[in-house]
Amino acid sequence: MRIQVLTQEDAFYIPRILDLLFERRPDVVGVAIVPGELQPGHVQRYLRMMGVRDFSLQLVNLFRHRAMDLLGRVLRLPHSYSVAGAARRAGVPCTSVPRVNAPEFLARLREQGVDLLVSVACPQKLSPALLALPAHGCINLHGALLPRYQGVLPSFWVLAMGERETGVTVHWMDEELDHGDILLQRTLPIEPDDTVHSLVMRSKVGVGRNLLLEAIELIERGAAPRLPMDPAQASYRSYPDAAALREFRARKRLFI
Repeated sequence: MRIQVLTQEDAFYIPRILDLLFERRPDVVGVAIVPGELQPGHVQRYLRMMGVRDFSLQLVNLFRHRAMDLLGRVLRLPHSYSVAGAARRAGVPCTSVPRVNAPEFLARLREQGVDLLVSVACPQKLSPALLALPAHGCINLHGALLPRYQGVLPSFWVLAMGERETGVTVHWMDEELDHGDILLQRTLPIEPDDTVHSLVMRSKVGVGRNLLLEAIELIERGAAPRLPMDPAQASYRSYPDAAALREFRARKRLFI
């Protein structure tokens, strides 16, 4: 099976997921990096959302990860510190793709004979033409128990809403974000001292990367389930507004 990954650049979480994926699946033939959150134009949004303390800590952490990513070009480190670094470490071809639905990108996937598309935080919707291209379909790893908490920053939202548990979902993709039949899910408790960062590390990284591998193996064996999402349970979340941030802080939660 020939696997193509769709994702965005990241320093903290996605590289850990990809390190394990590349180690276990030598049939990954490419990584496409789509424009995502790590862009200068998003600085003000994240400063307002995170507050000075958490934003400053995250910025220092980002600089440290970027320094480690540079070091990883000459030394074999325990894990990767960027998506491009994870691909380089594993010898997987990596390209920047501004639009996943562009005809030239679809032509490249056809030429490679891609059988399965795997999305890890790909921020763009997939067109019907792209969804129909791989013989085994397209799947996505999401950091919540879908259909609840569709959309962005699910680990923030479960903390802001006072949930006692969360989880991860691997689902079949369709034309809507975080939509389509469920393939696998795992639940885990939310701890009293969880931050957004610690929850993402425990859920999407700690549990999710293994769940993704399990899903791929099921697809390979022709045994992958398709469980329809219950639309009555669905909720979609965007970036937090002032009211959500007040609720998050009232619960004494932190980003870092």
